[in-house]
Amino acid sequence: MMMDSGILLHGVEANGKVHFDFTVRLPVIRDTVEALELTAETKGTTDGAAANIFYRVAIIARVLGSLGDLSQDDITAELLLDQLTDDDFDLIDAQISALKKKRMDLRPTSPDTASPSSPSESTA
Repeated sequence: MMMDSGILLHGVEANGKVHFDFTVRLPVIRDTVEALELTAETKGTTDGAAANIFYRVAIIARVLGSLGDLSQDDITAELLLDQLTDDDFDLIDAQISALKKKRMDLRPTSPDTASPSSPSESTA
């Protein structure tokens, strides 16, 4: 699976340490479903601004492959809600967008095809 790495501006404080280095992978449908389930369970709904932000943070928590030396189990939506700044949220979100672009760039290009000739073209 494609992963990318980066360094947070402000970091996430956990376990007595501030963590800056991270890796992130491309979100998949399972991440969406599980983040929506967590959002509904935590917020009682998936509608509204607060639920939308929680959902987006839950997606990020799922796709962070690493955050400093934290274990995967330590990287939760709750941790990120309490510790992630807006700037660092935007940085991770941009990294995910860059991964999506890299993935799209892997698509094979179709060969150039000549336009069919028009039946009204002159043959003279």
